[in-house]
Amino acid sequence: MKFTFRPSPNYRKTQSTTDIMRDLTFALCAVLLFSIIWYGESYGAAYALRVFLMALFAVIAAVGTEAVFFKIMKSKDIKHDVLHSYGWVTALILVLITKIDVSYYAVIIATIVAIVFGKCVFGGFGMNIFNPAAFGAAIIMNTFGTSSASSVTETVLSGATPMTAVSSAGWGSSASALSDVAAGFGGLWNMFMGNYASVIGGSCALVLICAGIFLIARHVIDWRLTVTYTVTIFVVSLIVGLMHGSGIEFAVLNVIGGGVLFGAVFMITDPVTTPVTIPGKFLFAICAACLTLVIRWKASIPDGVLFSILLMNMLTPAIDKAFDGNQIKDAGKFAKRIAIIACVAVLTAVLVGGFTLSDGTDNSTAAAAETAETAAAIPNNPSEIQ
Repeated sequence: MKFTFRPSPNYRKTQSTTDIMRDLTFALCAVLLFSIIWYGESYGAAYALRVFLMALFAVIAAVGTEAVFFKIMKSKDIKHDVLHSYGWVTALILVLITKIDVSYYAVIIATIVAIVFGKCVFGGFGMNIFNPAAFGAAIIMNTFGTSSASSVTETVLSGATPMTAVSSAGWGSSASALSDVAAGFGGLWNMFMGNYASVIGGSCALVLICAGIFLIARHVIDWRLTVTYTVTIFVVSLIVGLMHGSGIEFAVLNVIGGGVLFGAVFMITDPVTTPVTIPGKFLFAICAACLTLVIRWKASIPDGVLFSILLMNMLTPAIDKAFDGNQIKDAGKFAKRIAIIACVAVLTAVLVGGFTLSDGTDNSTAAAAETAETAAAIPNNPSEIQ
């Protein structure tokens, strides 16, 4: 019996993991630099210093934790392994999706937990099943929610984010009420330019879009995930907004007012925790977007980006298995699967949005405006920081 072996066609990129992580670090540092400059110019040098120190402490905690991990694992070259584990990327992302009023020790502990339980226990870099930064941020939200800097004798920014303001006013508010909420943060254009306080790295849509274009052009992230996730958020929000007379403003607010753009660029694009197949990437992004909106509109969590990504991370193996096979011969079959599942996900999000927002239509414009004004109120005196 004669056996004939033919190797499958392969495409090898000249881009190394180090090159990818270098570009990703550069983009994250650009977002961090914008935040440092904005807080410094808007509220004083003490706020800028606080953002810098939060990032510095998180990076030190991440690198130190990984060094201890490799020491325990009896690594022959700890320095090499730490440098090629890229723990600072997780630290930077975690800080950028955190509010400025979170205490230093909460950031440090969350970073350590993210590295140990979100990364190291699975075998280290490239083996984790959850996005480590999202895992760490979830720890901050659920464990250190009351551990703000004000509890450690520091008075710092503690205003609500746009998503918190909209949630308090009611997602089913009228178009004029939503306009008043946006006005509390300077309007949609002001929000697009990042001239308002939110999570440290999630406010400026312009900077995040530029970072996304840079990373896509450098082939660091997959455009399928970024674009599909963002477009799905916009389209589903537009449909639901039109159902309640809010229209495009409602859709734009859902895209730029929370962590959607940051998640689309830096989190949902994690190649380790997302599907490897092209059909799987599209389905992952669509389902994550719909889940984000369902959590926003129905759950008590005002944003939903982090938890939607973490929940979808658990489904990544199942998605890859569903699209396992010859990607060319089975393209038609895979397209049908995507269409069916995507339609179910989108229809579910639209129905949830339709029924949930209908319950909130009694919110008045005055109440929404009052909520936005209260949420946007922040101290302007940098001397208040001790």
